[in-house]
Amino acid sequence: MDLLSLNALVNRYVWGPEMMLVFLLVGLYLTVRSGFVQFARIGVILRETLGAIRERALGAGGEITPFQATMVALGATMGQGNLIGVTAALLAGGPGAIFWMWVAGIVGMATKFAEATLAVHYRRRFADGSVSGGPMYYLSRGLPRGLAWLGGLYALLAALAAFGIGNLTQSSAMAASLKAAFAIPPGLTGLFVALVVAFILGGGIRRIAGFAQTLVPLMVLVFLVAGVAELVVYAGRLGGAVAAIFQGAFGAPAVAGGLGGYALAQALKAGVGRGIFSNEAGLGSAAIAHAQAQVDHPVRQGFWGVIEVFLDTLVVNTLMALILLASGVLPQATGAAQAFVAAWNLPSGEAIAAVILALFVFTTLVSWGFYGEEAASFLLGEGIRWPYRITYVVVAFVGALGGFETVTAIADTLNGLMAIPNLLGLLLLGGAVARLVRGFFRGEPWQPPQG
Repeated sequence: MDLLSLNALVNRYVWGPEMMLVFLLVGLYLTVRSGFVQFARIGVILRETLGAIRERALGAGGEITPFQATMVALGATMGQGNLIGVTAALLAGGPGAIFWMWVAGIVGMATKFAEATLAVHYRRRFADGSVSGGPMYYLSRGLPRGLAWLGGLYALLAALAAFGIGNLTQSSAMAASLKAAFAIPPGLTGLFVALVVAFILGGGIRRIAGFAQTLVPLMVLVFLVAGVAELVVYAGRLGGAVAAIFQGAFGAPAVAGGLGGYALAQALKAGVGRGIFSNEAGLGSAAIAHAQAQVDHPVRQGFWGVIEVFLDTLVVNTLMALILLASGVLPQATGAAQAFVAAWNLPSGEAIAAVILALFVFTTLVSWGFYGEEAASFLLGEGIRWPYRITYVVVAFVGALGGFETVTAIADTLNGLMAIPNLLGLLLLGGAVARLVRGFFRGEPWQPPQG
């Protein structure tokens, strides 16, 4: 068996229906252990997050505000998967896939809450006041000594996956989109991306956070304005699009027997898979950003994890899905990328689609560069940061030229493999999440673990 065949075999399992069931079950478990936080505490969550964006929480560590940390995380999760990926999910699973995407998102809120909470609780503080955190730290510091090696495994997978899922895939999509819309040569796009990413990553987490808190809200605003304008164009079809989502959620009612069951299976697989891949709840990557927040209690940052999934899956993905369904382009689509562009029926629609995609892709490139760097420094120490940054920037330039399908396929598998140690750790640390939640709502002071 050659490398590609082996990768395809592993990929079928790490992104297969059995693994998706594990994602959902872990999310349900954490929903219970957190006291159904995404439902029972929704008022508190909104007050502590969207109601306190302008406040700078003070804590025992961290270099950026809770809002900035969330924008870094959102910059990574909101990539081409929210646009072309949602299109692919609809083509594979039909309108019903969106309902199951919502289910995965709602369950994933508890998972992301737990990841962000544990990231702050188990983060490591350095003598200069900086911190590092994420799954590699809560796995190595929170689990029994015999399982601490899972932190190193996670860090290795994340450091490698960043070059593919966060870099090559994104820069290639950006270059192809800008070439199609504006005839910009891929090499020129790659050079621009490499230079700007080098500048941002070179400034460390504070420069990355400053970039994210400016561009990510702007990116979301541009998408929402353009998306709502698009729905106005398709207003007469919007009711049918919503109805199709619910009618297709459990298989087409007019289809009997095994074919109806097959339709349901496809909708489930496509919808849950898109929800997981898009918001990354269970993969643990966003926890690396949340660990940087200045908060006086880990649960406060956990609330931002809930908001992150809400914005990614229930707002952005849903709007993209409604545009695609109302536009009527899916039955004639020749591919996900073509359908995504064709759905934009505004003046200069292709240009608007290209700009939106470029913004989503670019923020992902920057945030995943930070994720990979943090993972590499966990494994090899602080000295690896600049070599990793330089390599990452070179890969961003080369990725724009295209032709790296094999590498990105392997990186996709590595990205899925990241979930295995993370989900196992979340199961074993569910008790820690429950204790932190109880302590927060009882007003008990937070005591970070020693060592």
